[in-house]
Amino acid sequence: MKPAIVLPLVVVSSCIASAAAATEQACGYSSAGWNAPNGAAVFSAGSGPIGDVLNAVGELRTHSMLSHGAGRWVTHATMKQPTENSWPAVCSTPITPSDLIGGYPGLEQVNQGGIYRFLHGSGGSGPTALTYQVGDPKRAASIGDHIWYTVPYYTDRSSVDGGAEIARPQIRGGRVPYSFYQYRTTEGTPTGEPAWNNGMVCSTFLAYAHYADGQGVIPPYTYNHAKLASAANALHAGVRGDCEQSLGFWGELGTSIVCFASICTEAADQVANCMASHRCDTSSSSLWRGVRDDPSTVAVSISPDRIGGWSGHPWGTQAGATVWSADINHNVQWNSAGNVYGCWY
Repeated sequence: MKPAIVLPLVVVSSCIASAAAATEQACGYSSAGWNAPNGAAVFSAGSGPIGDVLNAVGELRTHSMLSHGAGRWVTHATMKQPTENSWPAVCSTPITPSDLIGGYPGLEQVNQGGIYRFLHGSGGSGPTALTYQVGDPKRAASIGDHIWYTVPYYTDRSSVDGGAEIARPQIRGGRVPYSFYQYRTTEGTPTGEPAWNNGMVCSTFLAYAHYADGQGVIPPYTYNHAKLASAANALHAGVRGDCEQSLGFWGELGTSIVCFASICTEAADQVANCMASHRCDTSSSSLWRGVRDDPSTVAVSISPDRIGGWSGHPWGTQAGATVWSADINHNVQWNSAGNVYGCWY
């Protein structure tokens, strides 16, 4: 159950854990509590599949979160590393499709121990940048309070430590999984419309929170075909490269079963298909390449940089700007007393 709120809280939305955190670890202690105020949008930059996609279109931030207050809980949407498919499907469809279709944990609320472990893994160096923006403090705090107090949730248990609780907000009456497809199209998420599989990613959750609290619609940005193609190529190359270099989960594929030399290419095709057309159950390269090679295709999405008003996106009082964009970057620091144990999945 959520603890009683005595101080302001923080709601945060995040994407996939950074590869900078050397080994993915679900549970652990924070070094203290962070300094991001109630309603602040927190941003990190790191490597990994989402970093490959966003860097390819000229953007830096790869993860976005909304803070419920200094040293308090965080709401974000994220996904843990997927699992290897069972034999013999692993050799043609290396990643368990359901892990990509309904990315777990998805939308969640975690404490400082959980978010610190998400960002820093097991002894990893953490993200290359970690900052927060508030903009209008009153409006930002209103967004944080709305998500914390108004959105229904159920209490779940960590899949790693059953003694650790994780709150799961419910949108449209159900769990909100992480959906790669939201990078291709927001599917109406910024105005509360139901997306495929009820999915969100870190930045589309923040857009939803902005709208749900009556702070206005954050219009999705249209990435032209050249940028879509660049992002698709970068995603495919990044997953294949990490796999071939034995980095993280990707390097473990097929190690226990003799498959074929192209298993890393198959994994990259599967992830690219998931993002391009929400077909997460096949490694047929014709799907994502068909999207990439069709000159009429574009991506219509909301990135962490758009939430913060960076990389040419609206900021301050410009049309389409967010509550948080009228601010500079403030460094996130864990500087409160003590430490906290928690899990992020």
